[in-house]
Amino acid sequence: MGEILVEAGVLADAQLRAALAEQRRWGGPLGRILVDMKLISEDAMVAALSHQLNFPSVNLDQVKIDRSVLDLIPGELAEQFGVIPFASQSKFLDVAMADPTNLGVIDELRIRTRLNVRPYLAGPKSIERALARYYGRGVPSEPHVTMPSAPVHGRGDADDKARRGGTGSVPAIKVGSGTGPATAIDPPAAVVLQSAPRDYSKEIQALQERVQRLEALIARDEDVLRKLLALFIEKGLFSREEILERIK
Repeated sequence: MGEILVEAGVLADAQLRAALAEQRRWGGPLGRILVDMKLISEDAMVAALSHQLNFPSVNLDQVKIDRSVLDLIPGELAEQFGVIPFASQSKFLDVAMADPTNLGVIDELRIRTRLNVRPYLAGPKSIERALARYYGRGVPSEPHVTMPSAPVHGRGDADDKARRGGTGSVPAIKVGSGTGPATAIDPPAAVVLQSAPRDYSKEIQALQERVQRLEALIARDEDVLRKLLALFIEKGLFSREEILERIK
């Protein structure tokens, strides 16, 4: 993928080397790392790969997927493979993938669905958003933020203070029949607005999974290092005492 993007002129060699170093350090798909590091936009990456690999692409943010199509691939399988089924016709199933060249995933989906799987290219973050939107799995890569409502135009500070009681406090509530004098009722001393508590379970699970991957990488590196040191000792390049002395 990296070489294809460099050949397409949308990624520099130095940027690719930086992304590969990050991938070796933390693991994960190269495409997602490139986007996270802001070395390339997701749209530009998808367009370049689609052109170079001659694969059709799909924008999942602009597609409405029927539940009957989503049910063809269970949520846990869609999350495991990083795929989204988005259309089905006759014996064909169209699936969005970040890596449509992965024949192993395509064959597995074909066996499980008993349909001819047609892979489409999609950005890794758009797939994550679709997994969260349609399957409720994972964490949306770009959560929607609701901005506070804008102030009413055409009113001055004096009118605004008048609506709020003149000093910014909660105004008194007047109760009356409409014909007689109104009676003012003092408002509560304080009005506290509480939002619903946010559920962090998905974020915690994602962090735990990343920690587990890191621990697996560390364990693998330690095993490789032990075998390498044993080979050095076996070949007589170093003695055990010399190695222990160096690593003290």
